[in-house]
Amino acid sequence: MIVDAQVHLWKAESPDWKWIPGRQPQLPEPFTIERLVPMMDEAGVDRAVIIPPSWPGDRNDYALEAVKRYPTRFRVMGRIPLQDPKSADLLPAWKEQQGMLGVRALFGDAQSIAWLMDGT
Repeated sequence: MIVDAQVHLWKAESPDWKWIPGRQPQLPEPFTIERLVPMMDEAGVDRAVIIPPSWPGDRNDYALEAVKRYPTRFRVMGRIPLQDPKSADLLPAWKEQQGMLGVRALFGDAQSIAWLMDGT
């Protein structure tokens, strides 16, 4: 069995799927579920772990949609808003979401990097 340990999926920006201003995707066109599945088949990849990208913000909905549509092929390492103290309340039931394996925590800006050092 071949498992791709990290894929990003995203839809085009739209009124109901806004991106964070100033952030850009790694490719100029959306990388959708419909685009990924045939590529996996062609490459002989059986399964993939979806890591939701940063430009739509802390959203897991599209990744979880992929799991619902292809429950034997996808799992998710979900994004959680670290800056929101209420996010801790999500953790006890986090893995009860279909296909959710764990949390992806990003420490990519000065504020969050400092959290690693100051005990936040």
